[in-house]
Parts: sequence; C-alpha cells; structure tokens
Amino acid sequence: MSRPPSRRTFLASVTAAVAVTTGGFERGSNATDTSLPESGTVSPDWYECNSVTRPEPTAPADDDALSPKPYPAQPPAFGPAVAHGRSNDSSLRDETVAYVTEFERVYRQNEFLARYGATARTVELRRTDYRTRTLESSSNPAIMAAIRYDLRLGTQQSATGPRDQWDVHTVYYVDEHIVLRARYHGVADELSFEPDPRTHGELVACFG
Repeated sequence: MSRPPSRRTFLASVTAAVAVTTGGFERGSNATDTSLPESGTVSPDWYECNSVTRPEPTAPADDDALSPKPYPAQPPAFGPAVAHGRSNDSSLRDETVAYVTEFERVYRQNEFLARYGATARTVELRRTDYRTRTLESSSNPAIMAAIRYDLRLGTQQSATGPRDQWDVHTVYYVDEHIVLRARYHGVADELSFEPDPRTHGELVACFG
C-alpha cells in the first residue's frame, strides 16, 4: 500500500495550485484579509512584530561558505519624526528603492544559505528596473516599490558554475511601522505592483 502524502507535501501541492490560479504569485502566510483604507496604507494594528517571517540562517562552520547577512535597519527617511510631510519627496522614494534593493539582496542570500548551508558559495543580485508608488496618508505615509533584478546563485557542487535567474520581480510595501514583501513567481512582461504585498505578502520587518 502506498504511503499517504505528508502534510508538507500536501501543503506544497496546495501552494503550487495557488500560484497557478493567482497568476504566478503566492499568498503570504500572514497576509491580511482586512479591506484597505481609501489611502491604501496599512493600519499599524493589522500586524504584530512577532509575526515577522524571513530567513534567519545560522552561520556555517565552513569558512569558505557564505555568511548570513544582517537585514538593513529602518530607513532613516521613515523615522516617525521624518516621514510625515515627505510623501511627495523624491528623495523618500529613492531611499526606499535603495532600502528594498538591499533588503532583497540580504533576503535572497539568507534564503539560499538556509537551503544549502555550508555548500552555498555565490549570491549576486543586480537590480535592472524599479517602479514606485506613493500612498499618501496624513498619519502613515507609505511607499510601494517594485523591483526587477537578475540573480546569480552557486554552490560548492555547481558543475557548470553559478546559475543565473533573470527578471525576478518582487514588490515591497514600506512605512514607518512595517515592511511587507511579495514575490511574483512567473514571467511578467511589465514591472507592476502585483502581487500586492498588502494583501498577498508577508511581514518581513517591523519597527517597534
């Protein structure tokens, strides 16, 4: 008699089905079903900081392996005393793009290290495009940032050297309280704000 599928196998099959039916992206485990306010910003009480989900690998014993990278701190531009009144400031958008690019670089390296451990050798991310959208709110200004990038990954056992992934598409939501991340798992012709991290993303950073 064949062995019944494990819970992990079952969840993986469900996740794959969701990715197909939603156009190539997955719904985050801590995504919210609450309707967004007219401003489009996320209410601070929708998430708790103990719900942050992101790769946090331990350092391998092998000195030649990659090391875990620390996630970047809250962008200075989103400090409570600074962000208000700057929602239309181009420097705020530029700082957000720089922040999410570095956050994604750290996320992908830590994710790769968590999967391959001491055999992980190469993670190189090169951003190729981006878009931003300002969400104006008198109490909680926010920026949506979509980035496209090429990624090179390699392990100790890579027979033909590091492998490249092109046109990876990730969308972030950033405000003074939280960072939400959603990744598109298909091939998109245009860089868009889908999947929307406010409804299909995961909480990857929280600022107290």
